[in-house]
Amino acid sequence: HPLAADAGANILRAGGSALDALIAAQLVLGLVEPQSSGIGGGAFLMLWDGRSVQAWDGRETAPAAATEALFLDRTGKPLSFTQALVGGRAVGVPGVLRMLEAAHREHGRLPWADLFAPAIVLAEQGFAISPRLHRQLDGDAFLRRDPVAFALFYSADGNARPVGARLRNPEYAAVLREIATQGADAFYRGPTARAIVAAVRNHPTNPGLLSEADLAAYTARLRDPLCTDWGTRRVCGMGPPSSGFIAIAQILGITEIAAAHLQAPPLA
Repeated sequence: HPLAADAGANILRAGGSALDALIAAQLVLGLVEPQSSGIGGGAFLMLWDGRSVQAWDGRETAPAAATEALFLDRTGKPLSFTQALVGGRAVGVPGVLRMLEAAHREHGRLPWADLFAPAIVLAEQGFAISPRLHRQLDGDAFLRRDPVAFALFYSADGNARPVGARLRNPEYAAVLREIATQGADAFYRGPTARAIVAAVRNHPTNPGLLSEADLAAYTARLRDPLCTDWGTRRVCGMGPPSSGFIAIAQILGITEIAAAHLQAPPLA
């Protein structure tokens, strides 16, 4: 999103590191593309500091009370995708803020609070709804049923706010201000954590199992990166629990073998 790119670029111009710019951009994305990226989710982070590759794991974890029956109905049959997804049942412990905070301690240049300023200003002053966000809102069959989301994203007649309409989110700004000054603990403990748990556990049709203890106990992990040779290059990516780089490494291996066969002389 252009606004996220602008936020990151401004942080770089102010002397911030690439990680600082990434954090500022992530916080803006949580505002302008909440359907795709936000502080209520998780993430992986690959970081090269000029000496070594780091693989940060900030993905969501299941609530401690989750069992193998979480996504089964009363008869033991699997729920449909929609039945499992919509509501609180599928909500895990969000990890992105803990991960970004931990990485920033090692690789940040600017103060943590400075990285929140672009998103806070946009949330308070408003931004123009993009065509992509409008399409997501217009096509969502369930978001309108949530009173808070309805008030934020929809007009009284139930239509998604139009492209170009100015959208303000002062509640998001208020949460960001607390995290900026108090650190990620302001999200994982206290009033914000209680509000998150209440929303999940008190969902009217599909409550979940998330607890305040789950949030308080979350820890981001620094894992060993997964690396493979490809020609003269060393290519690294995120290992388990991510499966993405394993597939990429397989594809690179296939292309290398295919290239070798194409260059080989014909059989006698």
